[in-house]
Amino acid sequence: MERELRAVIKRDEQLNLLAYIIILVLIALTGVLLFSAMARLPLPDILLLRSDFIRAIVPGLLLMVILYLVDQHGRLRKQLVAFHDDLETATAELQGAYDRLAFAHRAAELMASLTHESGIDRVLEESVEYFGADAAAIVGDDVQMFAADSTPKSEAQRAIMQVALDSVRAGQPLVVSATGSGSAALGVPLRVKGRLDRVCCLWKQDGSFTEDQLEGLQLVARILEMSLENRILLDEVRSQLQGTLMALSSLVELRQPDYINHSNRVAELSVAVGVTLGMEAEEIADLRLAAILHDVGMLEVPVEILSARRPLTAEEELVVRRHTIGGSRIVRTARFNEQIQQAVLSHHERMDGSGYPNGLQGERIPLMARIISACDSYNAMISNRPHRPALTKSAALAELRNGIGSGYDRRVVTALQQVTGYGDSNAHREDVAMLLEQVS
Repeated sequence: MERELRAVIKRDEQLNLLAYIIILVLIALTGVLLFSAMARLPLPDILLLRSDFIRAIVPGLLLMVILYLVDQHGRLRKQLVAFHDDLETATAELQGAYDRLAFAHRAAELMASLTHESGIDRVLEESVEYFGADAAAIVGDDVQMFAADSTPKSEAQRAIMQVALDSVRAGQPLVVSATGSGSAALGVPLRVKGRLDRVCCLWKQDGSFTEDQLEGLQLVARILEMSLENRILLDEVRSQLQGTLMALSSLVELRQPDYINHSNRVAELSVAVGVTLGMEAEEIADLRLAAILHDVGMLEVPVEILSARRPLTAEEELVVRRHTIGGSRIVRTARFNEQIQQAVLSHHERMDGSGYPNGLQGERIPLMARIISACDSYNAMISNRPHRPALTKSAALAELRNGIGSGYDRRVVTALQQVTGYGDSNAHREDVAMLLEQVS
């Protein structure tokens, strides 16, 4: 199309140039004749001026040339107008395609930045506005629908269920118009791992949907399909991870009875403290894993040392202390990230540098390790041990406060007091409960 347009423009320019040359020649000839007549000069004795036949034919030929040029010029102008119309149509189609892709990108951003259910809610809400619909829904085992405030919900749901059923039967996207009521609906099947799973629907009380809008909804449907598949894959990974954690915890529990309950409780307290300290969700998830695995290195400590009912020798104490290094190596082998490895390695470091295995001090100790250290000590103190009864919560927190600066981080201890109900504020307790549910 672009090549044809350039050829037409070039031909138009050539005809314009030829027309200008002929007009200039005629003007020059007319000027010469007028000047000769006014000055009473004799005309040159040439055949063009002496022959009546020539003088009659030449103007006719010139007129034909002029008429031909005018006709060609008109044709070219029509072609240019047609090209202009085609260009405007192509521009409009391109803009429509850009808008559809932009909205699909927006849907992908929402699904990536929000939880799965919240992301779908926002996509449905913005789809109603973008497509000029009155209701949008995802129909599967249940119906997740968003409708404008003035929309009759029952009527919208009936129409959406009908178009979803029709779309499933057809196995392809559908546009349905109810001529009697004047409403219209769109339905696009969602296939997850090759299986028809749900249907994405739009409904409009008055009016109709265009093919472009159907294409736009198909793009949104592809985004939702990928999100559903990613959710399934994530659930599978979480299930495998949970199995790995349970296997490791069970192995440790064979050597240390009640380890699973202890590590889970330390993980809950650590997550609560992390939320109170304002850690990001990804860091909270890593903190929970590190807390569950913090003593996994005990797998490398001989059973006779772990089960000893006597004070350990210096050599045995050194073997026990090496469980942090062994634990870090185990979680590295299991492909947990660097932050989890460092938290497991450093959870027995102390703020004054007297801890192990590396004698780190103050802020050099990773924050996750400082949190696990305080929560591990607190839970151990409020639990019964063979050599002593459990302390009360307030007494355990008093021990932690006494160790601020030497063993424990002041911010961590303060946060632990808050989440256990012994601090100055319980403002974070709802946030803690919500995040515990998300990362579990």
